Amino acid sequence: MLFSPAIVEIGFGALAVLPYLKHGLDLFMYRKQPLEYPSATFDGSLTVLLPVWNEAVVIGHKLENLRETCTEREVHVVVIDSASTDDTVEQVRQWKKKNGSAFSSFTLLEMEERKGKTAAVQQALEHINNTNPTDLVLMSDADALFEPTTVSRIIGWFNDPSIGCVGATPKRIGERAEEREHRGLFSTVRILESQMDSTPFLEGSCMIWRRAVLDAQALHCTSNADDAQIATNVRINGYRAIQDAQAFFIDHAPAERSEHARQKVRRAQGLQRHLLRQRSYWFSSRHGRFARILRQESALHILTPLFLLAGVIAMIARWLMIGLSEIDFENATLTTMHVSLFAVEAVCILSWLLTRAGIHIIGLSTIGTILDNNVHLMKAMWMSSRGSSLHLWDQHLDGRRN
Repeated sequence: MLFSPAIVEIGFGALAVLPYLKHGLDLFMYRKQPLEYPSATFDGSLTVLLPVWNEAVVIGHKLENLRETCTEREVHVVVIDSASTDDTVEQVRQWKKKNGSAFSSFTLLEMEERKGKTAAVQQALEHINNTNPTDLVLMSDADALFEPTTVSRIIGWFNDPSIGCVGATPKRIGERAEEREHRGLFSTVRILESQMDSTPFLEGSCMIWRRAVLDAQALHCTSNADDAQIATNVRINGYRAIQDAQAFFIDHAPAERSEHARQKVRRAQGLQRHLLRQRSYWFSSRHGRFARILRQESALHILTPLFLLAGVIAMIARWLMIGLSEIDFENATLTTMHVSLFAVEAVCILSWLLTRAGIHIIGLSTIGTILDNNVHLMKAMWMSSRGSSLHLWDQHLDGRRN
């Protein structure tokens, strides 16, 4: 009888690990095929899209940063405000009044009610397409700052006609230890996916795409992960979406674990919903390696947390049965199996607890980070199952500064 929950636990544990092994092996095969940066210069025009909501603390610094880093070409700025309740709009107006000649044009759009970032992005894109159809669109968050060469570096990629969307790599200030580990893994995977074909996930804090290759109507306004939606749509329309390992943006990570967890659950829900909407492309032969990336990311974000949850339930059942039964230690197979499972469980639990405590130990930290991420994925699934959508959220305030 003691074999049954142990076999179930091993089975679900293997199913949970399999997507990591498969995707990791696929990406490993492309590790020595770096993207070739174009030698020529792209001279097209650029529109900066800046969605804001209650950004009075940071908006002035953001606009100054844009003026300093977006200077080498025709640049138009479109700020869209999602019905802010602070003085964000007034600060934008005052900045525009004092710095009217900083850009080729500067437009402020005001929404009557808050509908979420994706709805704001879609409305702004419709405005851009109808009034100022520039070659490229740069989307950024109000709390993300660019290094001097960030924008010019990314724009250089568009001299390659196969490239449709490029995202920058984050440099986070004040991030917790588990977030640093997570972001390191996240960026490594995005870069390797870019080398393999395209990545479905980019950072909305700094990404640029060819305006003409994105279908703005394809964005789902009642969901977040607008950046992933854009990157995936660009690839589905026949162009590559990549992350540049040498272009960076800077922002502040939440200092409090509760804020950090809230941010990750929101992001997890957005990616899960986005991947489910792309299920018709999971096995699309027309999209080749990208279809493989999509279905493997779907397995990692949707199936793996479910398999881990089932494995944990089987683990608890095994513990209860051991507590209520007597183990025959003369049965070498049974004893070895249970001792081995206890050892694996101890490593996993210790890794997760150390990660939550912010203690970094090589090897254990990676395991703990993966397990902690799956906990957030489980929470996101639970909230979705209850009909709770996180596409409207209050941004974290700790660490944000002007």
